[in-house]
Amino acid sequence: MQEIILPHLAPILFAKKIVTKTEKTADVLVEFNQIPTLPMLVEAAAQSTSAFRLNDKESAFLVSFKGIKLLQKPTKMEFIAHVVDEHRLDKMRYVGFEIFEEKVSVATGTLVIAVQ
Repeated sequence: MQEIILPHLAPILFAKKIVTKTEKTADVLVEFNQIPTLPMLVEAAAQSTSAFRLNDKESAFLVSFKGIKLLQKPTKMEFIAHVVDEHRLDKMRYVGFEIFEEKVSVATGTLVIAVQ
């Protein structure tokens, strides 16, 4: 597993390690210090998009999101964020995500990320 390096600090640093990665998808281990809320899960998904970072100098910002759904109330503090690089337009990326708690999907949605 490859560690994710972000400028975030605890308690806002949720994305920990890349579990698997292909050119268009990544599974990232995300951890919380309490049972997460939906906004915390969305932030974890946004942090997980750093798995697609091309180099250490590249940074990204969450611009918007759509279709965010909480499918099931989380009961644990460790999850897998599955992110899919769906579309790129210049410096913008559309990334779909699904958060899993022990193979059960708890949240889904799409993020728009601006890359600098």
